Amino acid sequence: MAPRGLGAALLALAACQPLPHPFANDVPPPGSPMLTLRDSASVTIAPINGVPRATAEKLGPAVASALQKREIAASEKTASIGSYELVGRIEGTPPAGDKVALTAVWELHDPKGQSIGRRTARLEASAHDWEEGSDDAVTRLADASAEELTGLLQDDSPSEVEASGHLRLLIGAVEGAPGDGGQSLPRAIAEVLKRQDLVLVTDPQAKADLVLDADVAITPPRAGKQHVKIVWHLRRKDGREIGTVAQENDVPTGLLDGPWSDVAYMVAASAQDGIMQLVGGAGQSTGNL
Repeated sequence: MAPRGLGAALLALAACQPLPHPFANDVPPPGSPMLTLRDSASVTIAPINGVPRATAEKLGPAVASALQKREIAASEKTASIGSYELVGRIEGTPPAGDKVALTAVWELHDPKGQSIGRRTARLEASAHDWEEGSDDAVTRLADASAEELTGLLQDDSPSEVEASGHLRLLIGAVEGAPGDGGQSLPRAIAEVLKRQDLVLVTDPQAKADLVLDADVAITPPRAGKQHVKIVWHLRRKDGREIGTVAQENDVPTGLLDGPWSDVAYMVAASAQDGIMQLVGGAGQSTGNL
């Protein structure tokens, strides 16, 4: 467990391992390369079940479009050999005033028809919008669905996991981050760790040997700066903590209030060596768990 003292002690890596350099103070220059997500398999979207039918009939094409914007090959019209299938349905809840919440429930099947994982997205709109299949409401539900589905569609398939014989690392949640850090940091750490000898998963229900999550704490502004501390926790699948990697630095006030962009990648890149040392120690101590 990480030391609780202040100053240099906070920079210690659990299990007496060296700490990677914390993320830089400098704001990335305009036009810097952005984080690139890994390639993903193509996916076919089956006809959506449920009512209202006007919304169900528009949701498949809208989700395909939303996934394409995230550089995921998706179509509700065609399927290719080896493509994945996304099966969805919509479920309504009793009206709350003039609003009705619809939940889109999605299940991804691999090319053999085996279920890989499940995701849901929920959105409120007027009953009239849902009944008429309002373009705005459908688009917003599709975007929310695509946001939930992106990680699932970019995971390694179960057959790849079993065949590799490598440790399976679940990328868990990042808590306490301002701006979009809760989304961009998990994506960034997955991007840098995919080059390691690991199988990465993001579905909490998927089989995993180790779990990596993080806590972010940021102080109130002072003299144009804010102090940020990020602690990565590596745990065994039963919840026992293996160790932590702590990073901290001062950043310009408000830098992390919006999109983290390249900052997320800088954080992940500087943390990966310490995380991999913990992963290596966990594998050796338990015979690959």
